[in-house]
Amino acid sequence: MTSINFVLRPSAREGRHPGSLAVRLIHERRVKTVTLRGFRLYPEEWDRETQQIVYPESDSRRVKYLGALESKIHDGVEMLNHHLLVLEKQGRYSVDDLLCRCRQHIDDGKILRFTQILADRLEKRGQYRTARAYRTVTRGLVRFNKGKDIPLRQINACLIRDFEKHLKDTGRLPNTVSYYMRNLRAIYNKAVADKLIPKAKECPFISVYKGITKTMKRALALDEIQKLYNLDFENLLANKKTGSKEYRIAENLYRAQRYFEFCFYARGMSFVDMVYLRKENIRGGFIRYVRKKTGQQMEIKITAKMQEILDSFSTEVQGSHYVFPIIKESSGRPPYLQYETALRLQNSRLKRLSVMVGIKKQISTHWTRHSWATIAKKENVPIRVISECLGHTSEHTTLIYLDSLDNSVLDATGELIAHIVSSHVPEQIERTLIPKSLLQTNYRLSY
Repeated sequence: MTSINFVLRPSAREGRHPGSLAVRLIHERRVKTVTLRGFRLYPEEWDRETQQIVYPESDSRRVKYLGALESKIHDGVEMLNHHLLVLEKQGRYSVDDLLCRCRQHIDDGKILRFTQILADRLEKRGQYRTARAYRTVTRGLVRFNKGKDIPLRQINACLIRDFEKHLKDTGRLPNTVSYYMRNLRAIYNKAVADKLIPKAKECPFISVYKGITKTMKRALALDEIQKLYNLDFENLLANKKTGSKEYRIAENLYRAQRYFEFCFYARGMSFVDMVYLRKENIRGGFIRYVRKKTGQQMEIKITAKMQEILDSFSTEVQGSHYVFPIIKESSGRPPYLQYETALRLQNSRLKRLSVMVGIKKQISTHWTRHSWATIAKKENVPIRVISECLGHTSEHTTLIYLDSLDNSVLDATGELIAHIVSSHVPEQIERTLIPKSLLQTNYRLSY
């Protein structure tokens, strides 16, 4: 049972000043109180027992003001009762769930506040990327509105079309425009679902671009991958003074090289999945994990090359639950923030590595997946096998492989690609030595 009542908080200032009206929510013995902005009443204007406004006998201006407040209170109570019915139909709920809905109404249903509430919910469920996307697109829309927050009721087709034009005029690519439109549409639809705004006869997003445009292929050729792998960091580090600036730069670049190499050999594993790999995910020569992006369960056989990379980090992860020394449990920082920092550093270091070997491409972590798939395709591996190796779950790929492939086929494919990369390097060719000058460029790199 949930109770809703109002309390008048008297002013702390000396003299006769109006106090603030607040709404108090009580559910399962938990109490939350929220002050209503703009609801200012003198002590004699509020009856605590009847929960009603008391009008003065004379003062027409005050009567008019109090009448408007009473109307707002009535509307607010109706809205809260509606939210209570919705929450009760959904099942168990907390006072915080009701408080979120209460705040949405108090803030006049403005998009910044509503997005913050949505993002907080998403983060509690571990959906940090979606939460960040919602915040990003909302801030972009508010900046377009000259920094002024926008009531959800004022989001219409005209505003959205103008915002789309603004994005295009400022040089945003089609996929970026689509990213903004799709996420804003999701926020708008959730506001409609929460009954904060009525459903419009015509969706405000019906005439803006929400598709996906094919972009440049982000794949490295076989010889380019070999250039990255053949950088001999072990020899370089052996000739550097431990703890020196040059040593730390080379050590971090070597770390980035191994991360990239592991993701490639692990059938194009996403960097985020590699970061979150835990030791418990490795059993009996296999890695079993759930993809962060899709929730699909994956099983990968550990090849000799993958094991070599895992062993190279073994001393750094002693006492840690994680396979790689990226998330430090003792740091006190949330894991997702440590991942985001690692992602930025990895992308920066990969660009440095590409310069060192003469690859004229702005490579990033996602290139491993594209590269693995491209090489597999060139070796005539069926698209059906590639799709399942990568863990794709789109409708298109689902139609291609309705029946799951045996894991032995997937593991054999992984070993085939690893063998192809290794076999193209003649044994008599020594590993590429890294000139000292390459580490003394003006290329800026965090370490």
